[in-house]
Amino acid sequence: MKNSEIILKKIQTLIQQNKFKQAIKTCDFILKANKNNFDANVNKANLLAEIGSHKKSLSYYYKALKIIPDEPFVLFNLATTLYDLDRYDEAIQIFDKVIKKQPKNIDAICNKANTLVALGKHNQAMSDYDKALKIIPGDIVILNNKGIVFAGKSKHKEAIKCFDAALKINPVDLDTLCNKGNSLAELEDFKNAATCFESALEINSKDYDACFRLGVAYANTNRPKEAIQCFNKVLKKDPSHTDALINKGIAYISLKKFKHSVFSFNKALKIDKQNVDAMYHKSQSLAEIGKHKQAISLLRKMAKKERTHDHDHDHDHDHDHDKKHMPLKEKIYQDVHFVKALNDKIYQSFIQTLP
Repeated sequence: MKNSEIILKKIQTLIQQNKFKQAIKTCDFILKANKNNFDANVNKANLLAEIGSHKKSLSYYYKALKIIPDEPFVLFNLATTLYDLDRYDEAIQIFDKVIKKQPKNIDAICNKANTLVALGKHNQAMSDYDKALKIIPGDIVILNNKGIVFAGKSKHKEAIKCFDAALKINPVDLDTLCNKGNSLAELEDFKNAATCFESALEINSKDYDACFRLGVAYANTNRPKEAIQCFNKVLKKDPSHTDALINKGIAYISLKKFKHSVFSFNKALKIDKQNVDAMYHKSQSLAEIGKHKQAISLLRKMAKKERTHDHDHDHDHDHDHDKKHMPLKEKIYQDVHFVKALNDKIYQSFIQTLP
């Protein structure tokens, strides 16, 4: 018994040192002598889950629960492992067992809510988040989770109320500032979105996602030079960030630096040859500098993709048609960058071929 306790302490030390494989071998040493050792089974299950062997961990959780049935800590870890395996319905059943035994277990309530979100059961998830907030009012993580669900349903005003409530508690919480900035951007309130991302970058100057989103906010508030600076920082970290390259190109268009914009779009298309946004914006720039044949070549490629896309829709009755798609012909006619080019015969000839 004493030896077992000493070995279990050794396992805890190895866990603290992140020596998980050694810790697993030590668990096996105990289990070889006594396969019904509760602590060794639990520790091995947790360790296997920690190193990503979720399926293997399950049998050890179930063995532990045979020794001590319905032990809340083991049930909770089992449920989170089932969640990681995308076995959401089973995870919810286990979280319910934990909550039945421990009605104020915030972790179980919130993780159950997160699992409901994964299943698309947003209203039930909201109900659980509200239950958790009654137990711990003003919990920043719960408020953010609730806000993210609202944002996922495009209810950004409600989402912002959640984020504002969290910021009252901690005005410098990085995640909350970014979440609020994202919702403000979705509402096209780019000025206030920029303020959120600026604050986030004051906290962590290496948050490159916040830096990218700040660039987008600047671009949408007529600050293209500052936007380009943001995109350059992102691209220094990740040269293959296609969205940063495309948005950088668009910022150059607004500065009328069309050759610079073409250079950015070329880089994006080198990474993603079929990127429609890069193709279209490059064609705008080419039209502006009089390279009409190249612009038409890109637009013709887009038109071909559009026809294929529409044909696929005809055979896919389950396709989501909620997002309105503007036909290329209409898009070109409404685009200021093609106004002069539309007088060119090459464009007139091409446009006549479009539906």
